[in-house]
Amino acid sequence: MTVSFDLEGDAPIARDAATVLVVRDSPAGPEVFFVKRAAAMHFMGGAYVFPGGRLDPEDADPTVACDLDAEECAKRLGEPDGSRARALHVAALRECLEESGLLLADPAVDPDVADALRAALVPKERPSLAALLGQHGVTLSCAALVPWSRWVTPRQETRRFDARFFVAPAPADVSRARHDGGESVESGWLTPREAIARAMRAEIVLAPPTWRTLAEIVDVPDVAALLAMPREPSRALEPSVVVVGETFAVLLPDDPGHPAATADPPFSGLPTRFLYRDGAWEV
Repeated sequence: MTVSFDLEGDAPIARDAATVLVVRDSPAGPEVFFVKRAAAMHFMGGAYVFPGGRLDPEDADPTVACDLDAEECAKRLGEPDGSRARALHVAALRECLEESGLLLADPAVDPDVADALRAALVPKERPSLAALLGQHGVTLSCAALVPWSRWVTPRQETRRFDARFFVAPAPADVSRARHDGGESVESGWLTPREAIARAMRAEIVLAPPTWRTLAEIVDVPDVAALLAMPREPSRALEPSVVVVGETFAVLLPDDPGHPAATADPPFSGLPTRFLYRDGAWEV
């Protein structure tokens, strides 16, 4: 996995980003769609992640067709800037389509339309997102996104993001869900328990926020129960990095060693620190 820390310099500004846990029911409980980032990617190269990415300027275009206005998006995220809140929803939906092929739209569209729109988003020289949605008659479904959490990359990381995590039920037809073959090289559906088990066996790499998010939902029986879980989407979770011998560890805000931890942090039973070893994270 590609990581780059600077323990001495000033913290870079965190750029806005959004990611989506697309979930579906299975006999073993909820499954989440993952993509494996290409090893050459500068950020989280080689890791299994939820579809997502940074906010593009066009995501803030008010003419992008979606089913929620800026005020409602702001309420959902606890974000005072309505334009930013709406753009984060749009970014999550756009990145989900680009990286998984899954389009959350209202009304739902034919898979062929989703494929065509995904292909149209690839070229650098292309019409705007708003124009492409108009050409294909698509209205993005911001309402399908359930705000989940907010993770800010540690200040010691040389590439920093202020990432909003959303959860969304998968569309009815997921037969064409697949990675893009560029930024991502593998994809598939895993239960949270299976993903964590594979990470512990060093079969896949999970970054700390991904691992912790999965641990939070590992015992949830179905998608309906997952969507009903109480959340604090406006609370910014910023881990800290500490040197441990010849490597380093990431401490989450509820770890006793985190600089912002309370004198007696609550015990949740969830992992609070991750050690980086041999290109992967371990608890």
